[in-house]
Amino acid sequence: MANKIKVDLGLDSYKISMIDSFVSSILHVASSTKSQCMLISQDNIYKLYKEKFDQLSKLSNISIHLIDDGEQAKSFETITQITNKMASEHFDRSSIVLAVGGGVVGDIAGFAASVYMRGIDYVQYPTTLLAMVDSSIGGKTGINLKSGKNLVGRIYQPKAVEIDINFLLTLPDRQINAALAEAIKYGFIYDRELFDFIASSIDNIIENKSIKILEKIIIQCCEIKSDVVSEDVNENELRMILNFGHTVGHAIEGYFDYRTLLHGEAIFYGMKCALYLSNKYGNLSNNEYNKSLYLLSKFDLPSVSIEDYDKFMTYIKSDKKIRASNVKFILLDEIGKSQINDNISFEQIIESLKVL
Repeated sequence: MANKIKVDLGLDSYKISMIDSFVSSILHVASSTKSQCMLISQDNIYKLYKEKFDQLSKLSNISIHLIDDGEQAKSFETITQITNKMASEHFDRSSIVLAVGGGVVGDIAGFAASVYMRGIDYVQYPTTLLAMVDSSIGGKTGINLKSGKNLVGRIYQPKAVEIDINFLLTLPDRQINAALAEAIKYGFIYDRELFDFIASSIDNIIENKSIKILEKIIIQCCEIKSDVVSEDVNENELRMILNFGHTVGHAIEGYFDYRTLLHGEAIFYGMKCALYLSNKYGNLSNNEYNKSLYLLSKFDLPSVSIEDYDKFMTYIKSDKKIRASNVKFILLDEIGKSQINDNISFEQIIESLKVL
């Protein structure tokens, strides 16, 4: 497996690289411009890597900006703070934004970079397994509204994604377990071999958090997402399959005000609902359905209960995949093969919640 993967988007192409040191990479990127650079991160990451951040802050053209933790940080207020700071520090079109964090940091940093002076460069340094396998790749940026997640944003590609797997050494077990939802998703929708590899390794992954195994999974996921994004950059059709489990998953996150569950945990539940619908109203066989549920059963998840269906459905109905009041729902025909289905009703989605 190569340690560099190309996301082939013509003039917007970039590489995903496995690196040994995010500090060395940032020093190299910052030295490539005489303009100001902003490193965007969060306080918990700063505290874990204070010595490394202090080393970077000594560079005359790097300023560090820390945003709040959690989905609440993905707001217009945060974007305003960042862009005002850029303006006051005389950022220009040769400035670079450095996103050191998980999905929230990547979404905020990418969106800020996309709108400041109509677009400046940014580089992703994902610090979580979830960001390494999914959110740092593909250029999706955005912020949340009260009525739903990521309803304001742009597809704006980074100049590079630099993955320092050493970040995983300080990542809590719960974060790693939750992130495996996105990795399993790739197996479900696109790659039976990846599903089988994760299934055969799952006890070792959960109990030992083998970096070697996780690195293999990361590279395979990056290759899959690169293939999908390269074919459908604007999510017109094929890229929608990456949302398997996300229609219900995002609604569950919103229902609990983004506080009860980690994103990956919500996606686990969303995939359970999607598997149920794939089996009952689609082509997924009982054998494949049971095999899928067995793998998901390996993960301990916080218990949830949806009691207010009207509230829950407000999040479903604000989903970005709604077209003319119909949901474009991702179903499995079999493990490794997915389809976009527009015949799943709101009533059937509510019915699927009984598997939670």
